Amino acid sequence: MLSELKYIKLSDLAKKIAEVIKQSFGFESYWIIAEISGHKFYPNQDRHYFEFIEKSEESQDPIAKIKGISWRAGSHSIKLFENATGQTFTNGLQVLVNVKVEFHSAYGFSLILNNIDPSFTLGNLEKQRQATLAKLLTENPESIKKIGDEYVTKNKSIVLSAVIQKIAIIGSPNSEGYTDFMHTISNNQFKYKFSADIYQSAVQGVSAEKELVNKLVSIYDSKKKYDCVVIIRGGGSKTDFLVFETYELSRAVARFPIPVITGIGHHKDVSIVDLMVHTSTKTPTKAAEFIISHNRQFEDSVVGLQKAIIIKSQQLLGNAIQRINSSNIIIINRSKTLIGYYKDKMQSFNQIVINKTKTILYERQTNLVTLLNKLLSKPKIISAHRQSELQNLVNNLKIFSNKYLINKRGYLGHYDSVIRLVSPQNILKRGFAIISQNGTILKNPESISIGDTIKITMAEYEMNSKIITKIKTNGTEPNV
Repeated sequence: MLSELKYIKLSDLAKKIAEVIKQSFGFESYWIIAEISGHKFYPNQDRHYFEFIEKSEESQDPIAKIKGISWRAGSHSIKLFENATGQTFTNGLQVLVNVKVEFHSAYGFSLILNNIDPSFTLGNLEKQRQATLAKLLTENPESIKKIGDEYVTKNKSIVLSAVIQKIAIIGSPNSEGYTDFMHTISNNQFKYKFSADIYQSAVQGVSAEKELVNKLVSIYDSKKKYDCVVIIRGGGSKTDFLVFETYELSRAVARFPIPVITGIGHHKDVSIVDLMVHTSTKTPTKAAEFIISHNRQFEDSVVGLQKAIIIKSQQLLGNAIQRINSSNIIIINRSKTLIGYYKDKMQSFNQIVINKTKTILYERQTNLVTLLNKLLSKPKIISAHRQSELQNLVNNLKIFSNKYLINKRGYLGHYDSVIRLVSPQNILKRGFAIISQNGTILKNPESISIGDTIKITMAEYEMNSKIITKIKTNGTEPNV
């Protein structure tokens, strides 16, 4: 059955395909724009293996994919490209390359890289950079502004603490950049002490942007009062820094509420993130030196203030001493003058007092003699008058006392008669009686019940009675 079918070997088919491709493309080459993917480099063979990809602008899904290879000439062109652009030929890079179409019966269809244009990649990166900067300004007007050539962000407007002590570090704890940073701040010549927390994150690659943004969020959520955030990484190719050209990371640092300092190891270029942060430095070591210098400035200002206070105090003290000495001399001279003046005046007053005193004493002596004579005669006259008045008063008291006592005896006789008339014995003789029960005089008839025994006391008799009836009257019957 198999012998009846017409077939050819795979190698023969491959040869036919190779012949068709050779006839169609020959030795022609083409300039194409594509993205590099799946890149592998073998230094011993000086060969690059990769794929050329074209993605949809809307979905970013691949719409074309062809295997690519660079032999010796192509690899040399890649080296020249890397030297010219500072970019590593690697995944994700958009390139303009010259290729030749080739089909090998054993290795299949591929594009052989002959040459690569560095100006296209540089221009494309710059175009992406400008588009990202424009998007940041357009979509974040409240946080990012451009004044002249400078980008003014919310993060830049934050005032650094006078002294930086507590630092949040974003980077890899195993990197040389982290080691350099920690060595610099830990061994500073001024013996400043720092507290540094590491928030480990990738600083290059596909996932780096998301990781870096998440670490900023983690720092904010920690609620720790950091003085600043330092983003560090060591050196690398220009491509390694592409994460610091991305929109989301640049937006996050521009709006971050804690001052951000970068030291991401590139000496020539300034990334978009560097434009957005509070302070950008070239390397992790420079970032550490900036922090130390900032603290040193504060210390210098304090020391300067201390010196200024000492100098000013010495000046004030010197001036005060001069004024005190001058005042002392003035006081001494003025005191001598005043003492001399008042000494003369006191002597004059002393003479006046002596003379005046003699005159006053003579006048007072005369007055006293006159007054003494009056005192000797006046008491006798007054005593005679007072004795006569006292005698009249005694006589009046005797007369009025007798009249008063007679009147009061009449009042007392009247009251005695009234008291005798209202005495209980006289009232009982008029026919009244006292009613008592169990030795207690009854005042309230309501307390007596029918059948109770009561005692009736009259003027000459006492009688015991038993209550047979009890009738309430209107209170008029006893009237007589």
